Amino acid sequence: MENKMIASVFEEMGNILDIQGANFFRVNAFRKASITVLNLPNDLSSVVNSDPKSIVKIPGIGKALSDMIIELVQTGECKEHQKMKKSIPEGLLEILKLRGVGPKKVKLLYLNLAIKSIPELKDAAEKGLIRTLDGMGEKSEEEILKAIGEYSLFSTDRHLIGKARREAEKYIEYMRSLENIKSMQYAGSLRRYQETIGDIDILVTVDDPARESKDIMSHFVEYEDVIKVVAEGRTKSSVILRSGVDVDLRVVDKDCFGAALHYFSGDKHHNIRIRDLAKKKGLKVSEYGVFKGDKKVGGKDEEDIFKAVGLPYITPEIRRDDGEIEYGLKHKKFPEFVELNDIKGDLHAHSTYSDGDNSLKEMAEEFMRNGYDYCAITDHSAAVGIVGGMDASKIKQQWKEVDKLNKAFGEKFKIFKGCEVDILKDGSLDFSDDILNELDIVIVSAHLHGRIDPDDQTKRLIRAAEHPSSMIMGHPTGRLLNKRAAMKFDLEKVIDACVANNVALEINSSPERLDLSEKHIKMAKDKGAKFAINTDAHGFSDMKNMEFGVGMGRRGWLEPKNVLNTYSLRDLTAYFKSI
Repeated sequence: MENKMIASVFEEMGNILDIQGANFFRVNAFRKASITVLNLPNDLSSVVNSDPKSIVKIPGIGKALSDMIIELVQTGECKEHQKMKKSIPEGLLEILKLRGVGPKKVKLLYLNLAIKSIPELKDAAEKGLIRTLDGMGEKSEEEILKAIGEYSLFSTDRHLIGKARREAEKYIEYMRSLENIKSMQYAGSLRRYQETIGDIDILVTVDDPARESKDIMSHFVEYEDVIKVVAEGRTKSSVILRSGVDVDLRVVDKDCFGAALHYFSGDKHHNIRIRDLAKKKGLKVSEYGVFKGDKKVGGKDEEDIFKAVGLPYITPEIRRDDGEIEYGLKHKKFPEFVELNDIKGDLHAHSTYSDGDNSLKEMAEEFMRNGYDYCAITDHSAAVGIVGGMDASKIKQQWKEVDKLNKAFGEKFKIFKGCEVDILKDGSLDFSDDILNELDIVIVSAHLHGRIDPDDQTKRLIRAAEHPSSMIMGHPTGRLLNKRAAMKFDLEKVIDACVANNVALEINSSPERLDLSEKHIKMAKDKGAKFAINTDAHGFSDMKNMEFGVGMGRRGWLEPKNVLNTYSLRDLTAYFKSI
C-alpha cells in the first residue's frame, strides 16, 4: 500500500471523528499523521517489510498509529478505520469529497436536515432548504450545487487509459526540458496497460539526487496544468492536474532504478510473490534493490529482480499474480507476446458512409501512412440507428469505390469490403445473405437490446456466431468503461460458439471499450479462439488507439499467431477463404 493511500485513511479517520464531534486533539492527531505520511521520502510498505519497529520512531507517529500502518500494509485495511466508517452513514464520506464541504458543514447538514447522501443534498439545495441553516445562505446553495455538478464529472477515481496516457506523455515531454534528467519512465497501472488508471507514477534518475532533486521537484510542480500541489518533497512530489488526474514524481538513485521501476509498476500481488521468492533464497527485494544481508547485489536494472529469484523477465502487462510466476519458474521463458509492430492492418474502421469523420479514401490513405498493408472499412448497417447507416443500395455504392481504390493502390495496399452488421434482437443479422456473401469481412456486433434476459442474450449471440457469414464478433460484451457494465450473458458459451464456427473475437482498442478484458482474452485463448485487435476508428486520431488493444492482448498472453491482423495480406486472405 502506497503512502498516499495510508495518508488518505488517516485523513478520513480524522474527518469521521470531526463529524462526530470528537476531541480536537484526537482529530488533529490523525490529520497530522496524514500529512506526515504523505511527505515521507521513503515508501512505508518497504519500511514495514524490512524494519517495522522503526515506524514508531517517525515524528508524530506513536504506537497506535504505527500499529495501524503495519496493519494497513500487511492486510490492506485497518479494523479501527472500518469500525469508524460503520459508525456514520456511508454517504457522509462521499459528501466530504465535494469542493468546499468540510466535516463541520457535513455535521450541520446531517444534524439539522438529516442529509446523508449527495442526492439528498442536491434535493435540499434545489428546494432552498440549505439557506435556512445558521451560517448558510443562497450563495451557499449555489456553491453546493456547483460542487455537485463538478463532482459528477469525476465521480470515479479511475481514468481511462487513453486520457492518462496523454497526460503522462505531455508531462514527461515537459520534464525532459531539464537536461540533468538521465532517465524517466512512467510506472504503475499505466505501464501495465490496465484499462483504467488511478494515478500516474513517474520515476526519474539524475547523477546527484542530493544536489539536483530540489530543482527537479520545483520544475515538476510548476507545470502549467497543475491545479493543486498535494505534496512537494525532496524525493517525491504529488500534484493534481486540471483533468482530475493525480501525478506522483519520484527521484530515485540510478543504481536502484530497476528495482524502483519494478516495485512501483506492481501490481501489489505480483510484488508480494516476488518478495516471498526472494525470502526463500535468503534475499530481500525492495524498491531500493536486491540485498543479501546488508550487501546490495542488484537493482540497477529490472532484470536483476527477476534473475535474483530465478525467473525470466516478466513483461509488465502480465504482472498480477495470475499464473506468471508459476509459468516462469516452470518454463524459464515466456512466449513472444504480440507487439504493436506485429500489426499489419486494421479490420474495423468507419467512414462517412456511416458515422465516420473521414471519407473512405482518406481513411485508407491514413492507414497506409501508418505503415499498414491493408484495412477493412466496416461501416454500420442501418438497424443500429446511426445516421447514414448503410442499406443494400449504399453498400453496393461503397463496393464500387473500394474496387476503384484497390485498382489505384495496386499491390501497395488493399481495402477489404466490410461491414459492421448489427445483431438483431432474435440473433439474426441486419443484412440479407446475398449481401453478406459478397463481403470480404463481416463483423457482427450488438448495439441494441443490451438488457434482455441473460439466457435470451446468450442464445442471441450464439445464433449470430453460428451464421455462416460471421467472421468477427465486435466488442463482444458491450461494456463502456466507467459508463456502462457489460451485457449479462454466458460469455463462455458464446466463446465456445465462436470457436466452433471460426468466428474471431474482437479486442476493441477504443479506450472507452477495451473489450474483451484480459481475463476473457486469456480464457478464450485457452479455448483456441482467434482474435482481431481493431481500433473501431471513426477518424484519424482513433487509429492511435491500436496500442491499447495490443496492450490488452498482451495482458491476455496473446501471441502474434493468435491475432488475425498480424497475418500478411496473403495469409489473411487465404485464412478467410478457408473458413
